[in-house]
Amino acid sequence: MGNPVWRAFVSHRMPHLLDFFRNRHIESYIQMVEQFIRLNPYYVPDLDISDNASSDLLKRLLWDEEFNESLSEKGMRVWLAAPFTDFIEELSLYRNDYREFNLLVRLMIRHTLWFERVYAHLRRLMAERYDIQ
Repeated sequence: MGNPVWRAFVSHRMPHLLDFFRNRHIESYIQMVEQFIRLNPYYVPDLDISDNASSDLLKRLLWDEEFNESLSEKGMRVWLAAPFTDFIEELSLYRNDYREFNLLVRLMIRHTLWFERVYAHLRRLMAERYDIQ
């Protein structure tokens, strides 16, 4: 059983993600992100100043101001307590229907530790931004 907040987030972001992936050559994009991960194993995202492909993907995947603000404090706490693997699990539901998500999930599985570490940093930023302790 997955995380209900991640499930709602993925459902909310689905049209945006499909549009994003359908307007890019997904294999090249995934390859570029994978190269970035290998060259920047200790990358720390900055939600305000980002102009590289990996930051762009992370922002699109993990940050939606409208969704964030729609959550109650309890919902935000549940989300912030969830591991990144819950997100991978929710995205995996779409692997058979959308080739793009299959490639994305495979990337995340190959680099789970990197994504977990980056998400831990984003969680800290979200907790600060929404004053969750």
